[in-house]
Amino acid sequence: MRRLRWLVVTGALAVALSTVAAGPAGAAKGGNSDNAHACQQGGHENRFEAETGNPFKNAGDCASHGAKGDATASLQLATGIYPCDAGECWGTVSGSGLEPRADWTVTNQRGSGTQVASGKVDLNGNVAPTQAKLVCGAGGEPFKVQSLTTAGRPIFLNVNSPCG
Repeated sequence: MRRLRWLVVTGALAVALSTVAAGPAGAAKGGNSDNAHACQQGGHENRFEAETGNPFKNAGDCASHGAKGDATASLQLATGIYPCDAGECWGTVSGSGLEPRADWTVTNQRGSGTQVASGKVDLNGNVAPTQAKLVCGAGGEPFKVQSLTTAGRPIFLNVNSPCG
């Protein structure tokens, strides 16, 4: 009888210890709700899979990726914030989840492909909101914004100028 009691107590302790030890490991593997929430309401349009550099097809694809705990990168050129005047506009470049110290650029895609803004990603993988001078042209000039994910994968997006 004593031996049976000892086996039951030992078994119960083993189960309790394995549950406590697995708790933090299981939680660490869980999803990233911040990434998943950032994909909503059009947020997926400026987000990329950090592992591949691929853009997301839709908000559900992006949220699923983030919910699994996978990393995302973000890069954007916000336009239409400042009024256009005399053929010029200003946009704001920002990003996160990028390769620390990587270059980022904004290039005019018409004509000579002139670089209109550039800089370095900070040590935390972010591009602080930075103004970019956007020159207007007939039909609006498209711009290309590019950098690297933390996995070293190139990412880019094309943005139409707010002025036309």
